[in-house]
Amino acid sequence: MAIVSKIREKSGLAVGIVALSLAFFIVGSDVLGPNSVLFGNKQVVGEVAGEEVSAQDYQDQLKQIENEYFLNSGKNPTESEMVGLREQAWNTIIFNKAHKPEFEKLGITVSDAELEDMVQGNNIHSSIKQAFTDPNTQKFDQQQIVNFLKNIDKVPPQQQAAWFNFERKLPDDRQRLKFENLLTKTNYVTTAEAKREYETQTAKADVQFLFVPFAILPDSSFKPSDSQLKDYLAKNKLKYKGSDSRTVEYVQFTITPSDADNFEFRRELEEIRDEFKQTENDTAFAKAKSDKDEQLLIVSPGDLPAELASAPSLSVGEVYGPFMKDNNYVLYKVLDVVNEGDFAAKASHILFKSDSPSDEDKKKALANAKNILKDIKGGQSFEAMAAIHGTDGTKDNGGDLGWFTSGRMVKPFEDAVFKAQTVGLLPEPVETDFGYHLIKITAPKTNLKYKVVSISRSITAGDETRDSIYRVASEFKAIVTKAADLDSNLKKFPGAQKLSAKSIQKSSTNLNDITDARRLVVWAFKDDTKPGEPSGEIFELNDRFVIPVLTGVTEENNPKLEDVKEAVENEVRKQLKAEQIIEKLKGASIEEMAKAYGSSAIVNIATGITLNSTSIADIGYDPKSVGRVFGIQKGKQSKPFAGENGVAVLKVTEFTPAPETKDFAAQKQSLSQKAQSKGGYFVNEALKDISKVKDNRVRFF
Repeated sequence: MAIVSKIREKSGLAVGIVALSLAFFIVGSDVLGPNSVLFGNKQVVGEVAGEEVSAQDYQDQLKQIENEYFLNSGKNPTESEMVGLREQAWNTIIFNKAHKPEFEKLGITVSDAELEDMVQGNNIHSSIKQAFTDPNTQKFDQQQIVNFLKNIDKVPPQQQAAWFNFERKLPDDRQRLKFENLLTKTNYVTTAEAKREYETQTAKADVQFLFVPFAILPDSSFKPSDSQLKDYLAKNKLKYKGSDSRTVEYVQFTITPSDADNFEFRRELEEIRDEFKQTENDTAFAKAKSDKDEQLLIVSPGDLPAELASAPSLSVGEVYGPFMKDNNYVLYKVLDVVNEGDFAAKASHILFKSDSPSDEDKKKALANAKNILKDIKGGQSFEAMAAIHGTDGTKDNGGDLGWFTSGRMVKPFEDAVFKAQTVGLLPEPVETDFGYHLIKITAPKTNLKYKVVSISRSITAGDETRDSIYRVASEFKAIVTKAADLDSNLKKFPGAQKLSAKSIQKSSTNLNDITDARRLVVWAFKDDTKPGEPSGEIFELNDRFVIPVLTGVTEENNPKLEDVKEAVENEVRKQLKAEQIIEKLKGASIEEMAKAYGSSAIVNIATGITLNSTSIADIGYDPKSVGRVFGIQKGKQSKPFAGENGVAVLKVTEFTPAPETKDFAAQKQSLSQKAQSKGGYFVNEALKDISKVKDNRVRFF
């Protein structure tokens, strides 16, 4: 910490601290799941550069990352945030074991002068700039850093620790940047590369083409055999290379509250109802008694909860409920009723549109509206007439528009509604740009606002209910010895539901709609978990008991047909369709060939195609067809071939070479920037590859 002390000696006055980002190099694409268990040193979770990583080392690093999170945020991480922190811990280990040795080999160091420069010199670190930028002016104030460092001892201990932790990571970040620059700055774009890029952008071709889409032939007529699928996959393994994955079939028993549980929750709400009514500290009482944070609402009549909106009247101080709402029992207390804010009204309408803007058609629409108005005044139901004669989306609910505030409706309509003082039918049709409206006021305008606080209790299964469901799940598990038993025993257990989860990744945390299923994922990847065998335990995940069977294992470099069958079938089906289409394309010219498929065949001309294009008009996305264009001489015609979406025949009618030039500076700059932007990522991935990183955390965490 000597260099930072030296920096502070040169600093001025004090200001507050701003939290700084700690994620310089600790980023990654994979994430891990929920809380893991602390293991001993003998257990190995991975390997980096030939060196084993113990579970204890990983847990120690994770604990440090958690502490850093707390220092910067002032709170403990949530379970969802822990997913990212676990990955940060793993990538920190990779950095220490794979990156740092490379820095040492090359003699990459960071001097005291560099660190000082990064904190308060001419090349201040981007995170510091961001932290000390005024949010109002968006201007960076370097003096704030000087002031802060001079008085670092006077800020709260947690903020001091956050800053010191940030300082500690500065040398690592600068070393990483130097290493990346050492490699990425060596990127060089040759003149030949720039010239080729220039030509792909500027050389153009016009083509006449025939295109017969695969879609004209029904998929049901082409059913590839298993041997065809296996042969295709064997020849295209790299195309389907993926990651290690698992397939699991499982039966779940959902833990749902019983009638007795519902009764008990309702009874509890009824018991505290009178107390809720009498209390003076309403929001504090609601917070203490509710499963959720208190829900304090200040709303217009139209935005009241449906349970309150349907009440004949609402009184201040009164408690309403309990109501069943989204698997919760809810009590509402009306705290106040005030007149403030925008006005709102509620109305229904029947719209009569004219067939055209002509005066004659408008008169017909008006006459129709007046006739129906007369019927309604004579006793016909407004809602029934809306269902019969309405011409917009409200007809299906009796013309009801619900509540709306000023500015929501066209002016003539709004004026008519907001002028009404009482409920009821307006005496005359109202004309707007949409037509003529019959309007029924269901609630005249008001700026009344209700202040409401609620107590909400989630209805959950009680211990007796959970035990009962667990006993049923245990009985089911006792007779399951293989995957087939899941299906054969379902009907014997009414509460059982069978599901399948495919392509489960090492980093998965969910299983279909089951969140926080990490324990089951870890089980699926363990070495002693055998395909076809059920789990030795019943997993309790969220609101269900789960009995899984591992049914499929896919290795990264050895894809199995059953795991990629749908994609392979699609490609083989294309090949079979292409063979049939090509067989029928007879003739020397495009026009002659097109006769075989009549109107299903597309014959057209595409102009200005360049080699960096990815599509052709009417053919769509098809880089292969674009490539073929530039392999055909002017005036020549290709043979029929299979593209991405159909069979095509191409004839180059015009070719314009790239204009002669010796200036390829723009292309060189563009290619160089592309390489530079990806450089850091490729350096990091290369180091991982060279270090032969093995990540087996999924077996433990």
